[in-house]
Amino acid sequence: NAPAASESEPLKLRFVAKGLKSHRSRLGLSAADYGRLVGVSAQSIYNWEHETSHPRTEQLGKLAALRGIGKREAEARLKQLVAANGKSRS
Repeated sequence: NAPAASESEPLKLRFVAKGLKSHRSRLGLSAADYGRLVGVSAQSIYNWEHETSHPRTEQLGKLAALRGIGKREAEARLKQLVAANGKSRS
């Protein structure tokens, strides 16, 4: 018998390197820009795509949230991030 999933248990998310690479390609984003959307470095994206490392649980959630977006939304989010990072945070 498998234990019943509790409400506090996070949803199980799968990670597929080919899926990440194809989604990034569909959006026309560099590894650096895709990494900005996820909150990681370009090197992390590259490593995930080449299966030399895997995203952590919190990063899987961010990747899952990006799955449904298109080019326009990705570009809009990047512009927001650039604008937010351009302002000093004291």
